[in-house]
Amino acid sequence: MRFPRRAAVLVTGLLVLAVSASGAIGDDVTTSAGKKLNGKLVSVDAQGVMFAVGESKAQIPARDIVVVDLGNKVAPIPKDVSTYSEIELTDGSTFRVVKFALKGKQVEADLIPGPQGVPLPKLDLPMGAVFSAMKRADDPKVRDSWKKLLTTRGKRDLYVIAQETGFTYIQGTVLGGAVDDRGRAVVNFEKEAGGKDDLQLSRSAGLVFYQPQPPTIAPTLCKVTDVFGNALTATEIAISDTGVAVKTVAGVTVKYASTAALVKLDYALGNVAYLSDLDPQLELPEIPAIEKRLNPNAAYLKDRSLSNEPIKLENQTFPKGVCMAPDTVATFNLGGDYTQFKATVGIDENGANATSAARVTIEADGQVVFTQELKRKDKPKGLVLAVKGVKQLRVIVEADTPFNGNYVTLAEARVQK
Repeated sequence: MRFPRRAAVLVTGLLVLAVSASGAIGDDVTTSAGKKLNGKLVSVDAQGVMFAVGESKAQIPARDIVVVDLGNKVAPIPKDVSTYSEIELTDGSTFRVVKFALKGKQVEADLIPGPQGVPLPKLDLPMGAVFSAMKRADDPKVRDSWKKLLTTRGKRDLYVIAQETGFTYIQGTVLGGAVDDRGRAVVNFEKEAGGKDDLQLSRSAGLVFYQPQPPTIAPTLCKVTDVFGNALTATEIAISDTGVAVKTVAGVTVKYASTAALVKLDYALGNVAYLSDLDPQLELPEIPAIEKRLNPNAAYLKDRSLSNEPIKLENQTFPKGVCMAPDTVATFNLGGDYTQFKATVGIDENGANATSAARVTIEADGQVVFTQELKRKDKPKGLVLAVKGVKQLRVIVEADTPFNGNYVTLAEARVQK
């Protein structure tokens, strides 16, 4: 969607009005140009936000927004809450909870209360959307040990047990949860070696769920922080007279009574790493001598195309990206720190052969999350892939005819926390 020039002029006018209204109370939008607009958030969509100052309204493009500050603060932990747990979704969203339990295939959680007069949000947590549930999340040492534990996990669910020396775990499959005949919350667990058991939830330090990476995921719109200390990776936000509904990338919808429960919408997103800024392990093909003399790094190019010009796909120029020759494999060590991979993929337009084609395959810890043959005549394809907890990302390019102008371009290729 293109924003008309009239809207851009209106935004500028609103900014002038907002700056002149010093001391105003309301919502704030900070733009990438460093300007701040004070008014009221009206609506949010994939293109941006509708913002009102007095009787005037304007649509502000998402690309121009750094943060929307709703003027609220995260409430301190209540004095009667001595410790809390943290539930993390597959998209990186986190919830602070007093306690949690499994009921069938659902995770039931009691959220930590917030400011007086602000109702708790309503949500359903299907087990398939949950990455982990950690107890004693308020203890920095526990968080550090938990992070180390996650680096050792495999392709099994974990029933985590705390010991003096740190965490250990039982590997297997979490089948669900229930309450036993003594009223105790249990985890229905199938052990890796075989055999099913009901493990008491009270004896665990938490749970880790192995969730296969889906082939595609919804793009991240922004990060939402609420007054309860929860952080949501949002793909949709709907504001209405009945409240605010935030849909996360993992598919969980959180319903708030009003924007009084929200602290900010962070569009900067931060913690983004472009593949062209990383140093992958490379497996390179034999390069023809003449090509090697002209360009020693011809098989793997950063931020430029085969012709040593800016990366271009379908007449659009991209400042960042990588170009890879057939029979090239690039392995990136992500360390489990990211949740999404994004890129626009296609065949390098600077290749001489109009019939160029190549297959690109992307693996996350050995699991294929994308594979497709790309042809120069095809439109570039936008990718949004889940890489939550992934330690290694591999990009593989293959073709029947090597060095035939069939370089694969991954424009704006990046991973995001």
